[in-house]
Amino acid sequence: MTLIACFLLNKEIISTGSESMRRYIPLLIIGLCIVFMVLATLLYTTQSVGKKEQANKFIPVTKTLTVYTTIPVEMASIIASEYQKDANIQVNFIPIAKEDLINNFQHNNIKDVDMVLADSTVLEELKSLNALTSNISEEEDIVKERFKDNNNSWIGVWYDPIVFCYNLDYVKNNWQIPLTWNDLAQNNNIKIAMTDFMVASAAANVLYSLSQDKNIDNTMLLMQQIHAKVVRYAKYLSTPVRMVGMGEADVAIAVQSETLRYINDNYPISIIYPKDGTAYQLTAVGIVKDSNQQVEANNFIKWLLGDDIQISLQKNRYYYVPTNYTSLTYKEFAGKNIRFLEKNNIFDENAKKAILDEWVTNVRLKN
Repeated sequence: MTLIACFLLNKEIISTGSESMRRYIPLLIIGLCIVFMVLATLLYTTQSVGKKEQANKFIPVTKTLTVYTTIPVEMASIIASEYQKDANIQVNFIPIAKEDLINNFQHNNIKDVDMVLADSTVLEELKSLNALTSNISEEEDIVKERFKDNNNSWIGVWYDPIVFCYNLDYVKNNWQIPLTWNDLAQNNNIKIAMTDFMVASAAANVLYSLSQDKNIDNTMLLMQQIHAKVVRYAKYLSTPVRMVGMGEADVAIAVQSETLRYINDNYPISIIYPKDGTAYQLTAVGIVKDSNQQVEANNFIKWLLGDDIQISLQKNRYYYVPTNYTSLTYKEFAGKNIRFLEKNNIFDENAKKAILDEWVTNVRLKN
C-alpha cells in the first residue's frame, strides 16, 4: 500500500512538472526568436559596415596625374582625395618651393610631371621657358582675362584678395573709417597690424600692385605714412587678423582667406574692400608641354573650376574666391565686384626685389 502511494505521488509530481514545463515552452520559443533576431541584425549590420568601409577604402584608380605644387600640403591632400572619389584618377601632388620648381624646369629635371598648380607668377616663369602647352575649354573660356594667360598657357582657379579687416568695436565707435589706402595712411588715430612683406609673397603683392598703380615713389610715401601706425609686422598671414579680433589693433591689412576663418570662429571683425583697389594672390594651373596625359590633365582643370572642390575646401576652412564667376560658390562670396589694382605680374622678379629692398631700407627699418 505504501509502495502504491509513493508511486502515485511521484506520478503526480512528474505530471505537475510536465504541466509547468509546457507553460514555459511558448516563452522559451519567444526568447529564442528574439535572440535569433538580434544575432541576425548584428550580423547584417557588421556585414554592411564592412562592405561600406571596404568601398570607402578601395577606390579603383585608372590613371595617375603627377602635379608640382606650392599650395599647402593639407590642401593638396584634400584635392587629391576628392578627385580620386569623383574621377577614379589619383593625383600625386609633389610639394616644392617656388625656386626649386622653376630650377627643375630650367634644368629639364621634370620626369613624368604632368601639371603645375601654383602661384600665377610661377606659371608665368614656366611660360617664358616654353614649358607649358596652350589649353582652352568652355569652362576656361568663362574665366575673366585678368585671371588667365593671354595665350591660354595657364589659367587661374582661385584667388585671395587683400582686405581691410576691422575690429567691430572700432567700426561702431568711429563714424568715419578709412575706406581707401590714402585714408588709411592719413588717419593718425588708428592702430594697424600687417604681415611683413619680407616673409610672405601674398602680403608683398600689395607693395607691387600699389607701385604699379601709383608709381614707386608715391607708394613709398604712402607706406611711410602707414608705417607710423603699425603696431606689429607679423611673420604669419593669420596673426594680424587675430590681433584685430583680440582688440590689439584696429585694422589689419590681411588676406581674405584668413579673415574669413576668424569670422567663422565668431571673432568680432568685419571685411572692407579698399575702394581704390586691392591686390590679390592668384593660384593657377598649367599643363606641362611634354606630358602624355593632356586629356586627363585638361579634365582635372575643368574639375578645379567647378563647385565640388570649392565646397570641400570651404568645409576644411580654405576660403578662396573661385575665378569661375558662374559657379554657385562664387555667387556666395560677398565681395564679388572687388576693384583690383594693376596685375602684379607686370614687374619681373628683379624689379620686385628692388622695390622690396627699397621698402625695407626706406620704410621698414627707418624710424
